[in-house]
Amino acid sequence: MELKNKIEGIIKSAVANSDTETRYREPLVGFVSADDPVFDEMKEIIGPCNLHPHEIFPDAKTVVSFFLPFEEELGKRNRKFPGPVKEWIQAKSETDRLISKINDTLKAELAKERVSAVVPEITFDYKNKGFDVVWSHKSAAYAAGLGTFGVHNMLITGAGCSGRFGSLVISAEVSPTPRPDEEFCRHKKGEKCLVCVNRCPAGALSAKGLDKEKCFRLLQENMKAFPELNQPACGKCATGPCAFRSR
Repeated sequence: MELKNKIEGIIKSAVANSDTETRYREPLVGFVSADDPVFDEMKEIIGPCNLHPHEIFPDAKTVVSFFLPFEEELGKRNRKFPGPVKEWIQAKSETDRLISKINDTLKAELAKERVSAVVPEITFDYKNKGFDVVWSHKSAAYAAGLGTFGVHNMLITGAGCSGRFGSLVISAEVSPTPRPDEEFCRHKKGEKCLVCVNRCPAGALSAKGLDKEKCFRLLQENMKAFPELNQPACGKCATGPCAFRSR
């Protein structure tokens, strides 16, 4: 419990004391055993490109996942304007840098406890590998009990889906976070929704899921709006009822 509290404390303190322009709500943190069968299931579903925690770090005992939820005002701004929103794109870039800092701090602090930590490297190489990546922070968050996937392929957590995920693999055992026993996506629960489908400017979403090719093309177009940020982002699908879901 002590190690779990230390990890959660480091993440929450880093966010509370962040100097980013982007503001956040309280982070969510989850844990899952590196030996959980869910990782074998993911490999079967996603394909051999998706690495098991032990393939990333042979001494892996636990996967740590965390979610940094954006403040609601940012989501409202992205919902209000039909085109690319600079603040949203900037939030993606700033938050990814913050996550890197959090991981560096975690590795250093855990080393004091004689616990090793490895941050999975994600290199997106569309030209040569398409949409295949060796590790998905969203999938790790699902495994660690932080939420369930929506129609839009976003992970809907107790704090919604408007934010960014980070994860790392450590050499110590931490008690796992139970996975939700309910769907957080309204459509998947049988309720009337599909707001994300209607808000997708690329027409990449349907009730059957996401057309990654169409989504990717729009992201590339959005980069032209703010070239100084050099960051592909959209997030219109993450501004519906599930954006800031109450726990």
